[in-house]
This record gives sequence, structure tokens and C-alpha cells, in this order.
Amino acid sequence: MHIETLLSLINHIPLFTISTGMWMGIAVSIVIVWILFFYDRLYRQMEEKESKAILHENSRLAMILQTDNTRVWTYSVTTRKYQRLNSEGMPEMEYTPIDFSRFFNHDDFEEMRNEIFSIRDGKKEFITIHMRGPQTTAGTEQRHYEIKITVCKRDADGKPQLLLGVQRDTTRERQQRDHERDELLTYQNVFNTPILDMVFYDENGILTDINDMACRDFGIANKHTIIDSHAHLRQLTYLDDIDIKTLEKTQCTSIIDVKKMEREGRRGAGVEFEGTIYYEMMLYPIRDEQGELLGFFLQGRNITDMVESFQTQRKTMHELLVATNSIKAYIENINMALQTSECRIMNYLPDSHTLQITSDLNMPQYELSQIRALDFIHPENRLTARRLLHQMDHRSLRNIHEQLETIFPSGEGSNIWLTLNGIPMYDKDGNITHYFGMSRNDTKLITTQLHLKAETQKAQEAEALKNMFLLNMSYEIRTPLSTVIGFAELFDHEHNPADEPIFVEEIKKSSDSLLTLVNDILYLSRIDAHMVEVNKQPIDFAVSFDAHCHMGWSSNSNPRIKTIIENPYEHLLLDIDEQLLGQVIEQLIQNSVFYTHEGIIRAKYEYRSQALNITIEDTGGGISKDIMPHLFDRFTDKQSRHLGSGLTLPIIKGLIELMGGTIEVTSEVGTGTTIWVTIPCELYSREMKTLKVED
Repeated sequence: MHIETLLSLINHIPLFTISTGMWMGIAVSIVIVWILFFYDRLYRQMEEKESKAILHENSRLAMILQTDNTRVWTYSVTTRKYQRLNSEGMPEMEYTPIDFSRFFNHDDFEEMRNEIFSIRDGKKEFITIHMRGPQTTAGTEQRHYEIKITVCKRDADGKPQLLLGVQRDTTRERQQRDHERDELLTYQNVFNTPILDMVFYDENGILTDINDMACRDFGIANKHTIIDSHAHLRQLTYLDDIDIKTLEKTQCTSIIDVKKMEREGRRGAGVEFEGTIYYEMMLYPIRDEQGELLGFFLQGRNITDMVESFQTQRKTMHELLVATNSIKAYIENINMALQTSECRIMNYLPDSHTLQITSDLNMPQYELSQIRALDFIHPENRLTARRLLHQMDHRSLRNIHEQLETIFPSGEGSNIWLTLNGIPMYDKDGNITHYFGMSRNDTKLITTQLHLKAETQKAQEAEALKNMFLLNMSYEIRTPLSTVIGFAELFDHEHNPADEPIFVEEIKKSSDSLLTLVNDILYLSRIDAHMVEVNKQPIDFAVSFDAHCHMGWSSNSNPRIKTIIENPYEHLLLDIDEQLLGQVIEQLIQNSVFYTHEGIIRAKYEYRSQALNITIEDTGGGISKDIMPHLFDRFTDKQSRHLGSGLTLPIIKGLIELMGGTIEVTSEVGTGTTIWVTIPCELYSREMKTLKVED
């Protein structure tokens, strides 16, 4: 009962009812009350002091828990729920087993539950279990915990009611242990590895440990024997000038002559290897944090086999390089020969009907099917090519020798010609497997042969033409000359004086014809000898064309012939040779007048594509087809002799070609003839005629 309650009861007692005995009781009661009050105050002070101490301890415990990554939770046996406590020991959240299991690995949580049930059933009083956190995603690490579970509260029967779990995060400790274990395993694996020699020495350079690989390389039969012999660093490394006190990290390769070491008394005890070895080593001094020398670590390997293999390999590589260079030089010589001679290596495979071609032994071969190969042959030679392929498909025993024209231009105005030479190749049973051969570009040779053949034919034709020309010329010259001589002799015989004017006229006509013939021959010879020069000058061709047309048909006295000039220009200033071009125009028009008895003769021109284009049309008798191919030949039996000397058209063609132009003729018997002349020339200026519109 509190003191305030007692005082309240005393104050409510009536005074008149209090006796002496009662006053004594009251006095005793007051003393008791004061004693209770004193002890109450003392108890409160002690309780406050104890609370402060508990709070201080709780704070220290909370700090320890936080520092040690420790969490506390409880498990209620009756409710089967878990409850986490905060750092001050106060409950935070309550979890069902399913919710609480999400903080741990499923299998580990089931194991912990089984341990909890064993404590619940009184089988165990205390357990320590290691558990993993839940499965993590990529890039995050899985946590590890150490959990200690004990009974926190029991019921009246002594059965556990509340279990206390202390959960400490041991992830870093586990990582550290794993790291130390891995380092130890790495050390053991590296030290005992069969790849490298591992040797340890103490600070005085005395051997303390050596792995099996080093024992094998140094010819040490018993590992413990050499360790017990306290072998020195110099006895295995053979480094005489080494100062172990000042040694730093050293890497070197040594050539160890065992016999020499034995003669000098420097061979290590228990070392049994013989001969000369090549040894590569790395020597490390081991020091503590203060820099004090703790020992030495030697890592090395016997590279004798590798050096000998390298030397053998280098020798083999040198021999291979020499052989390769020889083969390469041989191939280059073949390639150079192929390129110089414009040859290609060919292989024809009858089984697959394919043709393999290469011009460089370093390059892959081109494969052509029969159809593709025939496409490259000129149509005139495809029949020969088919026959050749058919011969190889049937594995003919005959060698191959053929010349074929391709469709590829040679760049010299003709197609490429190939000379094919090949032989059948046999297997060990004597069966033909394929045909091996070469194709050579003989375009120049074959073209030259064809050209010589054509030139020979032309020379023969020219010889025949010359003979015909001389025959005709002799006839043409003899005819007027005979006329002159014949009529001149008539003056020496009896004749009628009245006939003398006739004789004179015939002599004059024949002399003029003979003079024209001689002049044309001489002029044509000058053209052939390039003695006729082209003198270009700026000429107004619009005026010149009309004048030369009128000069050409001035001899026309036939009223049934209509002459037409089509001149579309008022002025056309060109850079041409007016004299030569005028001579061509006049001769062509005279020729049309001579062969046209009625109809129209039309002369026209135009300047187009940097050339002067002249057209002369007539409705004369035309030219037959057998004469057309020889129209510009020099006085053959196919040519007409009715106009001039018969050299008019060859002279016209020679003049046109001298000016860099061309002439073309189309004609049909009974219809007429059309002549086109094209002369390239430079245009200075032009002015078209204005069309006049009649009212």
C-alpha cells in the first residue's frame, strides 16, 4: 500500500472516537508509515540507479550487437511465430514461419526448424547452426549467418515456452576463411605443381623445403636427404658471386656444366644429374614488415628440352625456310614465265566437265563449266571448241593443239586469240584422270599472221588492180592517141581539103581527152603522195555553197532537169579549205547532171555535231549493185568510163579523206542516187535565214 493512501485513511477517522489506546496505535502506525516512506524512497533510488545501469548495459549491448552485425529474435513455442528484437531489446515485427523463412536459404531454414523442434522436445538445450541467406541475383553476394539458439523462458512444468536466437552475420569472416583456404590451396598447388620448381631457403640461405619437380630437375633421389644435408643456396643455383644479405629480386638463365662443377668441388650433395642443363630461375628475398630478411624463395624450371627443341626447331625452320624460298623462287619464276609469255595453266576434268584456269600458282584457280567456257569463245570458233571438249570428255589419247578466238578485245582492234596445248594425265592404273595443258595469248602472232594473209590478199588484189589499171590506162591513153595519130596520117594521104577541119577537130578532142586523163593521173598521184595541202581559212560557206552549186550544174542544158539548192543559213562562217571542198561539190554535181536525164537534182547542207554535212540527191538512172562495191576503185572494168577519165570519184574520195571527212553513197537503179559528205570543221558564227510567210 502506498503512503498517500494510508494518510488519507488517517485523515478520515473521527477524532471523538479516538481513545488513548487508539492514539498509541496511531502513533505506531505513523512511525510505520514513515519507515515505509523511507524505504519506498530508498527503493525508488535503487531502482532508478539499477535502471540507469541496465540502460547503460543495454546501450553497450546494442553497440556490441551493431558492431558485431548481430541480431536477436525469439521463437514462441505456443504461437509458433518468430519476433525480431531491436538493438534495445524491444520487439519489432512478428513473422510466421513462411515469412521468416524468406530471410534464409530454404534447406538451411528447414534444418534450423528441426533443431528448434529438438530444443522444444527437450532433446537439446543449446544449438549453434550456420545458415545461408536467400538466393541472390547476379552481381550480389549471398550472406552467411551463425545462429545460436537457447531456451529463454519455460512454463511451470519446465517446458520451453520461448526460445532466444542470436544471429550473427559471418559473411566477411567466411570470405576471409575461404580466401585463406584458397591461398593455402593455391600455395600447396603451386608448390607441388609439376610445372615449376619451388625451393625455400631460410635467412642464411639453407634449404628448408623443395618440391618434387625441383627434385626431378636437379636429379635429387631423396628429398629429405638433401634437406637434412643443409644444402646452401649456391649449391643449387651455382651463383658464386651472390650476396644473400643484399639480394633483391633476381631473374637469370644459367648454363650449368655438371662435370665442371664436379671438378671444382661445387656439386651439391645428393645432386645426381649429368651433362649440361639450361636452367631459368627467379629468386625472391622474403622480408617482414620491418624489412628483416626471413628467407628466400626460388622459382625455376629446367629449360634444357625447350632450348634443345628450340635449337632443333630453329635448324628445321632454317632448312624449311631455305626449301620454302627455293619453292617460292621456283613458283615466282614460273609465274614470271607465265606473265611474260601471257600463258595460263589449264586443267580439264572430264568427270565434272569443268575447266580450271590460273595464271599465278599463288592464287586459286578459276573453274568454268563447259557452257561458261563456250560463252567466251568467238561464235565462229565455238564448233571447234565443242569438238575439243567432246574429245576430252571421251578421254581421247590424242594431245591437244588448237587456236581459238575469244570474245575479249585485245585493245589493239582485234579479239584475243589463244593457243591451247595439252596432254592427258594418267593414274597408276593407266586411266585418264584429267588433261593438263597451257593456254598462250598468241593474239599478236595470230593477228600478224592474219594481217599478213590479208595484206597478201590485198597485195594480190592490188597487183591485179594495178595490172587492170595499167591495162585500162594503156587502153584509155592508146584510144585518143591512136585517134590523133590516125587523123594526122590522113593529111599525108589523098583527102578532100574540105575534110581537114573535121580532122583537126577530132585531133583536138582526142588531145583534150588525153590531156585530161594525164592531169587526173598526176593529180591522183599527188594526193597519194600527200603533196596536196589542206589550207583552212574562215569562209562564209552560205555564200560559197550557192556559187559552187551553180558552177557544178552550169553545163546543164536539159530543161527537164530541175535544180534545187537548200541553204538554211544567211551566214555560216567555217574554218575550211574552200578550194578543195568546192572542187568536191562541183564534181559531184556534174556527175549527177551527167547521169540524170530528167527529174530533180537537190543540193543541201547543215552544220551539226561539229561537222559540215552536205547531201546531193538526184533522180537519175542510179548505180547497179555489182558496181557499188567498186565505185571508188581506180578505173576498173566495173566502173563507168563515161564521165571524164574514170578517176573522178577516186579523186573526190581522196580529197574528202585528205580533209578528214567521209563519203557515203546509196543508189537504186531507176530511182536515183544520194551522196552524203561529212567534213569536220570549226564553227565561228552562224545566222539562220528568216522564214518568209506569204500572204
